[in-house]
Amino acid sequence: MENMIDFNKDIARDYGLRESVIATYLWELLEKDMESIERHGRIWTRISQKMITVALPFMSVDMARRSLKKLAEEGIIMRDVFNDDKFDHTYWYAFTEYGSEMMEPGTYS
Repeated sequence: MENMIDFNKDIARDYGLRESVIATYLWELLEKDMESIERHGRIWTRISQKMITVALPFMSVDMARRSLKKLAEEGIIMRDVFNDDKFDHTYWYAFTEYGSEMMEPGTYS
């Protein structure tokens, strides 16, 4: 049996299913401490839109880009660039306080 895709029902209801799947995927990366750093009092994870489509093959790069942009605009995640290589424009993502509250089980309804 294939792995099931998990998602946050509150984010799906309020912002969209794709956004919820991506938010849950980012949350899991942060929980697993995958490619993460601490900056500005937050834990950030680095992932490209293309890498998201590898992990979530039912999404296109454009879908991932639009969903990440919407999550940032809605104040769920933040993004920044912390790369040493000036030609590397891969974003780092962190959850805002609001986004963290939504992702924590039992804190949002």
